[in-house]
Amino acid sequence: MNKFLRIALFLLILIVGIGSLAIYWTFYRPLPDYQATQEHSEINQQVDIHWDTHGIPHIYADNKNDLYYALGYMHAQDRLWQMTLSQMAAEGRFAEFLGKDLLPYDKLQRTLGFWEIAQRIAPTISDSTQNLLQAYSAGVNSYVKNNPKSLPIQFTLADMEPIPWTPTHSIALARMMAWELNLAWKSELNYAYFAEHLSEEKFAQLLPDNRFLSSNLSTDSSWAQTLMPLVEKNERLNKIMGRQGSHVGSNAWAVSAEKSSTESPLLAGDPHLGLNMPGKWYETHLNVNSRNLSGATLAGAPIVILGQNDHLAWSLTNIMLDETDFFVEAVNTKNPNEYVIDSLANEAVYDEFQIQKEVIKIKGADDTLFTRKLTNHGPVISDVYPEQEYTKDRVISMQWTGYEVSNEIEALLTMNWAQSFDEFRKGAYNFKVPGQNFIYADKAGNIAQLSMANIPIRDENPILLREGWNTEHDWQGYVPDEQLPTVINPERGWVANANTSPADDDYPYYISVYWEPGSRIDRIEQYLTENEQLSPQLFQQMQNDSYSRFSQELSQLILPVLKNSSQQEFDTAISYLENWDFSYDKSETAASIMDVFLIHLAKNTFVDEMGETGYENFVRFSSMPIRALNRFLINGSTFFDNINTEDTTETRDDMIRKSMAEAIDFLQRNYGDEPFEWRWEQLHTITFKPQLFGEAAEDPNAPQALQLIVNNLLNNGPHPVSGHDMSINNGEYSWNDPYEMVLGPSIRRIVDFSDLSKTWSINPTGQSGNPLSQYYGDQTESWLNGQYKFLYQDSTFFDENQFKTMTFIPGNQ
Repeated sequence: MNKFLRIALFLLILIVGIGSLAIYWTFYRPLPDYQATQEHSEINQQVDIHWDTHGIPHIYADNKNDLYYALGYMHAQDRLWQMTLSQMAAEGRFAEFLGKDLLPYDKLQRTLGFWEIAQRIAPTISDSTQNLLQAYSAGVNSYVKNNPKSLPIQFTLADMEPIPWTPTHSIALARMMAWELNLAWKSELNYAYFAEHLSEEKFAQLLPDNRFLSSNLSTDSSWAQTLMPLVEKNERLNKIMGRQGSHVGSNAWAVSAEKSSTESPLLAGDPHLGLNMPGKWYETHLNVNSRNLSGATLAGAPIVILGQNDHLAWSLTNIMLDETDFFVEAVNTKNPNEYVIDSLANEAVYDEFQIQKEVIKIKGADDTLFTRKLTNHGPVISDVYPEQEYTKDRVISMQWTGYEVSNEIEALLTMNWAQSFDEFRKGAYNFKVPGQNFIYADKAGNIAQLSMANIPIRDENPILLREGWNTEHDWQGYVPDEQLPTVINPERGWVANANTSPADDDYPYYISVYWEPGSRIDRIEQYLTENEQLSPQLFQQMQNDSYSRFSQELSQLILPVLKNSSQQEFDTAISYLENWDFSYDKSETAASIMDVFLIHLAKNTFVDEMGETGYENFVRFSSMPIRALNRFLINGSTFFDNINTEDTTETRDDMIRKSMAEAIDFLQRNYGDEPFEWRWEQLHTITFKPQLFGEAAEDPNAPQALQLIVNNLLNNGPHPVSGHDMSINNGEYSWNDPYEMVLGPSIRRIVDFSDLSKTWSINPTGQSGNPLSQYYGDQTESWLNGQYKFLYQDSTFFDENQFKTMTFIPGNQ
């Protein structure tokens, strides 16, 4: 070997050695030792944590304080970066750690006021709950203290240290989750925007319910346009935080013993949320003094949100409650620090704005002062960004049920450990924000749907802007608990919800008009009514069902038009649609034809009236165009006429033919001439991306090193995926950037009360947030293929599972 080759080989070994050492130090060092024994001065008795083959901790403790201390430690060990991002979001501290480019998001978060409401809630919680929150926080901080050199790689990439965890952070996390599930406000602003920009006739066609057509809009115009940057900034932050998608809801159902093949109640649930890496949920099993609790937790809170104990189980669906209103406030022309709270007898009554001043720290720059103004309705949101400041002595405030003091953590803790339906229901009545349907079952044979929320009592027009100086438009309290919608042990033997109305049409209070279309719930009810005996295996089939009733009905509307056309280019589309079973399985070509057609139909129908920006905002919440297009195709609409073609009046049939021709052209140009190349799996893929860095790496100016780390290490995908936003197996994509899936089943769970020792579940990404952990993305293939694992919650775990044991022992006090 000559000298040059020896030197080259030496340098190669040196580079590989240094690289390997860097990889070990950066990635492997943070991996936990699952068989360690650790001393912890914060606990009083020994705690055993048994890790199963999917990295799920089974925590055994003799008291709840030690139990929740250990849970905090486990959350931090596996999800510390995810938790830190939630801290920055809650307090509005992105710029402090990540630089001035993120300052607008700090202003948004501080205006919305998550930290402020969490600070108001904190003193109201009971001593027992406070103790558990303190123990949990101590566990989080103990992990950080004990592992200063083993932090996740994201802290290195961001050049920052963890933020100490407090009970207030757990409370704020719960309230931010409530905001994530609050969808009505964005639709409301869109409708208000179109009320200003469309004729009354066309605006009426867009409304989901014409009972609310009469408008109480202020005579001042452009208020909705003023607030659209708020929507855009919120959506941008959602993308950074991995909270994309508009069908933020769930499927859940339960059947009685009489309907069950196991002769015991069955329960299933799969919440639909944005999908990122790692995922939303962290599974765990808790055992204290032989009492069991298991299910899905959020890293950052000591509560099981979807779960079961030894007696009962529950899942959740979003009520889709209209829980937000916007008020035009009149500012005193003689004193800008005052606004009108009443104008009885034409005599104005004033009150002072509440002013909150905060200093925002900015990494690498000077601090800046931020001012938040509040009215009796809520924060002023129209002057978040100075260039959007409202004029003519008016500002706009926002009222949200989330600004009320309520304690969802304490409510869930009660439900977590309840031993009967009455005890569970007592806890559920204290759950106010976000409005949720609790789908429930228990060993005693009960099944129920409990709709828990602060439902505002309003006047006759709940959709559009309200005059802040007119007290008749103020909320008149909330619907009493005893009048909230409930279904308990119905004779039919089942309860189910898929984000449709939980009440009958004669319910005396307004809840919402922003329901999901009926495609999912209709399919669920078809399964529940047509099968005399339902089994856990059938529930698995249901959760992975990709049939779309919406697409079936749409096909019946468009096929006659295509068949009556003389254009032979439609022959292929006609053939596939006629022979389609309306499922969005990966191999389906008809699914691709239908959805590309639908996107083109929406653009051709709405863009000319709405403009590009208005259209982009309209389709962000895809249920809005879906509902409208379905009505238009059945009843007709003047929206089909292109207002830019003065000498031609386009019809419904013209738009169908034009949109299908464009769809076929799109598929041919992008996927080839052969229809088998247009399969749904070619269009509909999913990539699980890390929060913050996934978005940062897509910036063309991002450092190449960051792009390499994200694309080759942190990302998981792309994967072909079944499903559709109108099927039980929800596979939503953004209509502004089709067809990559961004939202879907964030976990699937099935509980059989004939055997509570274990639950069927699957998590789309796995437990760990460390990219080199064996539990990073280890469940993805199973989730994609509709498979499940067992989550154990009793001693059979030790007999039927391989496991490793980590032990915490009390240290010196």
